[in-house]
Amino acid sequence: MKIVRSLTAGTALLLASALQSQAAIAYGIDAGTAGTQAYGGALGNDFDVVSTTGISVTRLGVFDDLSDGLNATITVGIFDRTDGSLVGSSIAFSGNDGSLEGGSRFTTLVLPINLPAGFQGSVVAQGYNGAERNGNGGTGSTPGTTDDGGGAISFVGGSRFGPAGVFAYPTSVDGGPANRYHAGNFDFDVIPEPSSLALLLGAFGFFGLRRRK
Repeated sequence: MKIVRSLTAGTALLLASALQSQAAIAYGIDAGTAGTQAYGGALGNDFDVVSTTGISVTRLGVFDDLSDGLNATITVGIFDRTDGSLVGSSIAFSGNDGSLEGGSRFTTLVLPINLPAGFQGSVVAQGYNGAERNGNGGTGSTPGTTDDGGGAISFVGGSRFGPAGVFAYPTSVDGGPANRYHAGNFDFDVIPEPSSLALLLGAFGFFGLRRRK
């Protein structure tokens, strides 16, 4: 009985490990990276959700010029490119808010933003200025890395910008690449297949029954 119980527990743990998605930070920026532009308008990097189950955005982040704390209030959110609407909540960062990871500061959302398959989005940040510069590939910044979560999202377009002083969906398209700006950022997980969740729950339920016996 102990052997069966141990094997069942091991199976459940393996299933849990297999289904646990690795959180991906969309835009990788090295710690200490300097901004190159004092632009006060909204800056957006575009992406599409490719995963058939969608993704869950768990954290939002903003670029921190020189990784030394924010000298301005930077607001970040995710917008729907099809209608320009804000999806879920935006977050405003200042000072040493959030957790500094590489060249970005992140805060966990109270409610994750679930984005379905086929969603066309843009992660948008606004509030940079002379004291807290954004990065721009067109003004000397070296574009960072991107993480698509194993093909869950794709990075598209040439990035976009909006009028100064306004946090809103930016409609002016820039010249690329798709991660042209060091500005907004996000952390996401792939939403598991419903059948996989059912399999995991069944495995744990069976283990519970075996233990009671």
